[in-house]
Amino acid sequence: MKHQLLTFLGLLLCISGHTQSFTGKLENPLQNMPEMDIVLWPLGLDSAVTIGKLTTNGTLEFNFPEKEAFQSANAEKQMVVDDFKHALRFNCIGQDEPEYPNVMATNISPISLWYKERFVGVLFPVTDEALMHWLEDEAYNNPVKGKFYDVVYVAEATTFKTECATTLQFSEETVNASYDYQLELEAGLNFIAYTIEDIHKMNSKVTSNKPSKVVVKNVKAEDGIKWIAKYF
Repeated sequence: MKHQLLTFLGLLLCISGHTQSFTGKLENPLQNMPEMDIVLWPLGLDSAVTIGKLTTNGTLEFNFPEKEAFQSANAEKQMVVDDFKHALRFNCIGQDEPEYPNVMATNISPISLWYKERFVGVLFPVTDEALMHWLEDEAYNNPVKGKFYDVVYVAEATTFKTECATTLQFSEETVNASYDYQLELEAGLNFIAYTIEDIHKMNSKVTSNKPSKVVVKNVKAEDGIKWIAKYF
């Protein structure tokens, strides 16, 4: 099986079959840091799923497992999934709503660090540290133009390429937003990028500024991701 290897700005991405493998470099490693697992804990499952490891030199080595890793043997402990549109951080539900793929999906966050049977931190993949603070509290912290990244699970391979526009209401302020989706997703886990291209300035007494133009794509090797850890 042919593997394509691309590197740029510390990110390496390789896609083979239905799995994704890539590496990155942690921006803020701990001194004398031990090796840690990188895990996801999807809503509904009774245990975390390992998706990679953080090495002692600060290298993040991801190896997304097959979709079967997210199917529990316990019928009462299955991962919670929903319609595809609900797996996206930005959508046009109810307004100029496009035809979303008829597949079940979910957004899985956070990307966590696991050591000695406990959570020890979370990872924020962004292109600007200000986006990390915005993701932590979107109501009070302002976004900046740039990219942040998400892990999305889809039950089967799907393609979603369209644009839509929507109106968001915040108290007496209206935000006109547009979203451009360019997604080709494999069954199982996918790493996607949200690019904030424009921002609507809000009344700071009401809420934070809001992204008004966002492009959603598959991650490319040249994205230049900054991996920032927040330790517990």
